[in-house]
Amino acid sequence: MKDWHRIFEQNMLVPLHPQRARQPLKESTAFQCVLKWLDGPLIKQGVLDVLLDAGCHLRVSLFDVSYRHFFGRTWRSTVRPAEQLSQQPPRVIFNESLYFHTSLNHPNIVAVVEVVIEGRKRDGTLQTLSCGFGILRIFSNNPESPTSASQDKRLRLYHGTPRALLHPLLQDPIEQNKHMTLMENCSLQYTLKPHPLLEPAFHLLPENLLVSGLQQIPGLLEAHGENGDALRKPRLQKSVTWHLDDVFFTLYPSLERFEQELLELLISDHFREGDGLPDGSALDILERRLCVGVHNGLGFVQRPQVVVLVPEMAVALTRSASFNRKVGSSSKASPGNQALVLRSHLRLPEMVCHPAFAVVFQLEYAFSSPSGVGSNAALATSPSSVACMHTVRWAVWNPSLEASSGRVTLPLQGGTRPNPSRCLVYRVPPAGMSSEEVKQVESGTVQFQYSLSSEGHLDTPTGGVSSPKALRPSGKPSTSPSSSAGFQLKYLVDPGFLKPGEQRWFARYLAAQTLQIDVWDGDSLLLIGSAAVPMKHLLRQGRPAVQVSYELEVVATEYEQDTMVLSGDVTPFGSVKPIGVYTVVKGRLHLTLANVGHMCEQRGGNSSSLPPSRSRVISNDGDSRFEGGSLLTRGGPRSAKNVVQAQKLADVDSELAAMLFTHTHLGSKGPPGAGREVDAVRRRKLERMRSVRLQEARGELGCRRTSVVVRALTDARFPRRLCLGPGVLAQQSICAQHSRGLQVIAAYRERTKAENIARVLSLAITKEHTVYATLGTAEFFEFELRNPHNTQHTVTIEMDNPELSIVVDSQEWRYFKEAANLHTPVEEDMFHLQGGLAPRLFLRPRETAHIPFKYQTFSAGQGSAELRCEKGADAGSPGKPTTVPTKHAKVLFRGSGGKPMAVLCLTVEPQPHVVDQVFRFYHPELTFLKKAIRLPPWHTLPGVPVGTPGSEPPVHVRCSDPNVICETHSVGPGEPRDVFLKVASGPSPEIKDFFITIYTDRWLATPLQIWQVHLHSLQRVDVACVTGQWTRLSLVLRGTQAVRKVRAFTSHPQELMTDPKGVFVLPPHGVQDLHVGVRPLRAGSRFLHLNLVDVDFHQLVASWLVCLSCRLPLISKAFEIKLAAGEGQGANKRITYTNPYPTRRTFHLHSDHPDLLQFKEDSFQVEGGETYTIGLRFAPCQRAGVKEILIYINDHEDKNEETFCVKVTYQ
Repeated sequence: MKDWHRIFEQNMLVPLHPQRARQPLKESTAFQCVLKWLDGPLIKQGVLDVLLDAGCHLRVSLFDVSYRHFFGRTWRSTVRPAEQLSQQPPRVIFNESLYFHTSLNHPNIVAVVEVVIEGRKRDGTLQTLSCGFGILRIFSNNPESPTSASQDKRLRLYHGTPRALLHPLLQDPIEQNKHMTLMENCSLQYTLKPHPLLEPAFHLLPENLLVSGLQQIPGLLEAHGENGDALRKPRLQKSVTWHLDDVFFTLYPSLERFEQELLELLISDHFREGDGLPDGSALDILERRLCVGVHNGLGFVQRPQVVVLVPEMAVALTRSASFNRKVGSSSKASPGNQALVLRSHLRLPEMVCHPAFAVVFQLEYAFSSPSGVGSNAALATSPSSVACMHTVRWAVWNPSLEASSGRVTLPLQGGTRPNPSRCLVYRVPPAGMSSEEVKQVESGTVQFQYSLSSEGHLDTPTGGVSSPKALRPSGKPSTSPSSSAGFQLKYLVDPGFLKPGEQRWFARYLAAQTLQIDVWDGDSLLLIGSAAVPMKHLLRQGRPAVQVSYELEVVATEYEQDTMVLSGDVTPFGSVKPIGVYTVVKGRLHLTLANVGHMCEQRGGNSSSLPPSRSRVISNDGDSRFEGGSLLTRGGPRSAKNVVQAQKLADVDSELAAMLFTHTHLGSKGPPGAGREVDAVRRRKLERMRSVRLQEARGELGCRRTSVVVRALTDARFPRRLCLGPGVLAQQSICAQHSRGLQVIAAYRERTKAENIARVLSLAITKEHTVYATLGTAEFFEFELRNPHNTQHTVTIEMDNPELSIVVDSQEWRYFKEAANLHTPVEEDMFHLQGGLAPRLFLRPRETAHIPFKYQTFSAGQGSAELRCEKGADAGSPGKPTTVPTKHAKVLFRGSGGKPMAVLCLTVEPQPHVVDQVFRFYHPELTFLKKAIRLPPWHTLPGVPVGTPGSEPPVHVRCSDPNVICETHSVGPGEPRDVFLKVASGPSPEIKDFFITIYTDRWLATPLQIWQVHLHSLQRVDVACVTGQWTRLSLVLRGTQAVRKVRAFTSHPQELMTDPKGVFVLPPHGVQDLHVGVRPLRAGSRFLHLNLVDVDFHQLVASWLVCLSCRLPLISKAFEIKLAAGEGQGANKRITYTNPYPTRRTFHLHSDHPDLLQFKEDSFQVEGGETYTIGLRFAPCQRAGVKEILIYINDHEDKNEETFCVKVTYQ
């Protein structure tokens, strides 16, 4: 949708003059105009001296000489260096082609070519100068032209700008007008000729639109060859056919009230304009029309289809009951809230799989003025009865490239916003205090069912989308062709955007990491299970392409309630093998991974080689941010970084702005340091207040002028009253305020002068450095601190970021120096530490010391290197995640006198980190989750050196959330190691995410593994029940601010059921009961999940964790049977049951293994005291073994009467 809106807004055309538009249309003719080169001294040397980086380009516009009217859209060429015009010979070569087609075969339709020089002035602002223009005649008086205009021609240029053509004195022929002055020795070489090859693409290009051959036209394939001119021989993309059914419109607040208000406003407009309805007749609605067309952002591809809409109630009287059920669901509230329905089918064969192609809906109303009652039938067939036609609403649907069928609801648009028909549209309801959701439906909605013809479905294009991660999503996630189900993701790894060394690091990542896939139910928002696959098979190892297919088990983990604190073993492949929990295979995922190599452009350096070691030593040898001297040096080159644009002091200094406006806001209690936005609002209010007072003063002065003059003549004691009117007093008050403001500014500048000078001078001792930090990894560097004085100093080191620290331990210092391969000296006990004071060190005169720093962050804001394919992701620099802001840190080195000796400014660029393991836990809300995760043996951990001698090192853990207790205890040799977690869960349905970093080195330098933990907080419901029988309970649902259509989903639909079953309405701010029934199949304590989902927006409204505590019923009878295993056929058996009651009763049958045992009848009736034979059907079993199957006999209330146990031995 964004692509369509962007192209539509950038290519809006200026329409023709109304008189020209009334002329009969002719056949459109295509042209190709090649602008070759520009000759002549168009500009003087002084212009190039004033403008920096001056460039020259051409602008071409279509102009109607008869009506002095520009139309279409101005075309602009690429910018060429303007220095070529000052050389000998003066010539600028363009060689650019532009194309257009028009049906205006008239000699007064010309193209105006303008030569423009642009550049930046000394203050940095952009300056454009028009250096002349020429009139290019497209048609001549000869009707057979321009077929003979294929040779090169010279276009003469005139002084001035094309705006001079709008002057009424310039009559045709313009070239012979005395006001037009030719530019000597200046011309433009061009070629204009018909271009019939463009005719097949006329439907993609609107008339009178000037386009370049290098411009991408939606619907055309890219050009072959190096010139990239796609319009020289245009090639059309393959079209697909979309089908639209069940189209209906809903209008706010109802169809009846909408049309009533529309008629009232139209009648009011007729009377206001003085052309009231004849004979006092009323204005009636003749037809409701829908115009549907395909739009490529430039214009409609074909003429829109026009169909007639009818009210829904009219359809209900004429169509079958099946159609009533389809369209009646939209207006069940009241008869007045009906919709407009399309009774026919729409077929759009001109669609193309391109982001800029969209379907445009336009709702139009045709009005008639009947002469009497009962004449509607005659008016419907009489064109002369139509009084007016108005467009009331429109909508745009941009189908997804991978979609094939579905249902869409679109908000209607109206008002003054530009629309594809370029006409006025009926107003939209006032915004008021409505929320964003309500605003989208206040203008109405259009709903329809869409489907794509199977022969026209295409694969998703592989256009790359910029991404700051190591993988760039290629196109959008797409489904496979309609013949087979599936989902496909493509990512592009291009060495062109990889930093040096990242290509080898990415290969290591694939070789060592495991891809974990979570499978979710899109309707219920329940986790089905997870699967894991190693990515090492994606390595091509020199081959052009590799492909590997997997059949992965999707495994779900079910926890028992009694074992809330559990432990698990982490296997080397990233899977978890818990102790005391159940793992259930939910299904199998068929996955295909492929790695296809492509040719890419070679860069100057080899990105596969690792870069040299990062600069770990920051030198402070005078390379500062301020070079000294004046900011602007006369007679020499100016540094761009020292040139700034002057701004008002009140705009750049909030403290000064607050001081200036204090006298106007004496009663204000706001903070003195208001921001720029607050100051701007105050200034606007003050200016409006002053203008109102001046107007009132002028009004009072005019009313009292006579009385003042009379009083002045009769009373000589007040001779000055004539010149002291209210308006003059107001002007004097403004002048006094300005004077006070200037005095405040002068005093403020005097007070802050010393501070500003000191700040600028501090740049001479400031050093900047950039640190690329990842989660949990310590970034080590040294700063060379030099004492510039001839006296000794005790330097105090002050830091403003807690994540930055000084390495004070000499052993830790040596460890980091060895890891970074540094050979700078190490000094024992160099720093003096006293309590909580800042560290200090002693420096002799002119001595230089290396200060070791360590930057390490555990913040959860770090973005992990997950494979994300988000729509509209902003492009950033490689390796820089856009979701994490850049951090800053400042280190100040103060001497003995407290004066700064050096300043270090750090810029921290967070980098994505690798996640080795993902854990997902479900827990009751507002309680503590306690888990113990067992680590595998030391030698099996990834990243551990092979054959490490000695005992196992200690394990250290850190957590990104300070509110999570995470620790590990030291154990004896050979004993397992556990990581203990204690997390407080939040309110339901909150999800808490945090990271755990595991270290095996003493100084926590580099994490061995990084785990990501997701904790889902759910509302807990405890249920004590008996297996095989119903246990009922009710849950309270509380409505939100808006009406929601919700549905309840369960993780075990055979054991947990809800009432209502389907979709129901949750009223706003209301309370409603959700009835839940539980019939567990096996005994024990387990957890079941229940989600309440908004079906319209796929949002989770509420979530419960149903904690079952089930016990077995009393077994009254036991049977033993033997069956053959592996024969592929089952067996039929019979057992008897006697009704213990004296009356007739109905009983229901259930089993705890419905996959192994089925009943001939699920329910039966038996008289009192009589015996009934129950037929049993045992399913075949492929494996030998013993199974105990329980048969539950329940009464009419589903309470357990008796339970039989059948022990089946498969031999």
